Amino acid sequence: MKMKNVSFLALTCIIVCFSISALFPTGYAQQTVGVKEGDWMEYGITVTGTGSLPPNHDIRWMRMDVLTVDGTAFSVNITVKYANGTMGSSIWKFDFTEGHTGGWLIIPANLGLGDTFFDYSPPDNVPIQHEEQKTVLGATRTVTRGNDAIRQSKEWDKTTGISIGSVEMAQNFTNRDGWYIENLTMTIQATATNMWGRQILGLEQSVFALFISGLTFMVTTAFSALIIWQKKNLTNLSLRYPLLSKKAIPAIIIVGIIVFAYIVIPFVWMNKGLSNAEVNMIMQSVWLSLILASMWFRKIDKQFIHGFLMSAVIIATFISFASVLLMWSPSDSVHMTSVYFSSTTKIAEFIAHGIFSIPALAFGAWFVALWRPNSITFPAKSKRVVQLMVIMWLLSYLVGLLFYMKDYTILLGVY
Repeated sequence: MKMKNVSFLALTCIIVCFSISALFPTGYAQQTVGVKEGDWMEYGITVTGTGSLPPNHDIRWMRMDVLTVDGTAFSVNITVKYANGTMGSSIWKFDFTEGHTGGWLIIPANLGLGDTFFDYSPPDNVPIQHEEQKTVLGATRTVTRGNDAIRQSKEWDKTTGISIGSVEMAQNFTNRDGWYIENLTMTIQATATNMWGRQILGLEQSVFALFISGLTFMVTTAFSALIIWQKKNLTNLSLRYPLLSKKAIPAIIIVGIIVFAYIVIPFVWMNKGLSNAEVNMIMQSVWLSLILASMWFRKIDKQFIHGFLMSAVIIATFISFASVLLMWSPSDSVHMTSVYFSSTTKIAEFIAHGIFSIPALAFGAWFVALWRPNSITFPAKSKRVVQLMVIMWLLSYLVGLLFYMKDYTILLGVY
């Protein structure tokens, strides 16, 4: 009798467990967060069709910066640029347990075909309807897709769950504020991210920028040695062509190098798809390598080449900063705040870099003010200023290099 009771109880438990499991869809996957603090993605947005969007939704560019992650909940700073050129920023709260996905901007990670995620507005389990391998921002990624009545096609990077693009339509629609939308299609496409990088010559794009930076030092050193080695030939050239004095020849060479570095390098590499941070890393390496080359000429008592080269680099750097300031706008302040002050770590990076870069530029300006091409006393007067400037410039570069490696590569293990 007891044996029958035990058997009956066991059978009842099996039936109950089976019944309970049948209540849940088999495709409901674990809701895990695939993004981490410091991750960001930028998007370009185009709008086509008849009518117009409400001014507070008519955006043309967007950036998402992940701020904090706590279990299935996390916060994201959303920065947008409107069609009229103004910018705005706000912090969005995500929580996969409660179905807060920010309009499917970020969904749980590693959802495959047939899996679902919960969306609270309106309450529904949204299925993943497609999965494929695609090239996204230069890298091969597994891409998933889903849709509904408005989102004709929403794509996500499977590993992270972050949206990489969508096509959204609104036809004969009146929003809650009474704004009528006739027939519009909004296309959103990811344009840049730090979550993965495309490969160039077998290297991650961000690491490739470091490779070019190192190559810059080698080329600059070799070129400086070539100028010293060809000193006799350059002297003969100036004697053959009186207009080319001993000082004119190196001046022409230096100006050519600066113009090439200042104009050609950024243009070529940005057209190759490198980000602003990667181009800036290369440019800072160019400037530092030229400064160190200048110190080499100072050491062998080539004071004109030293002074001219150092001054050219410093002036080029100031022109670069001035061009940014001249094009500065209130909207840029919003974007800068969202990027550089989005977390305690970012603030620390910004302050640490400023501690060294501001004095470096100040000593650089002092050097330019002191330099006189034909001055006999210039080497002695500028000795301490040059030493302090080079030390600060070098420390600023090293701090920037470390933060670049931390923010854009996995070389320090914290990317």
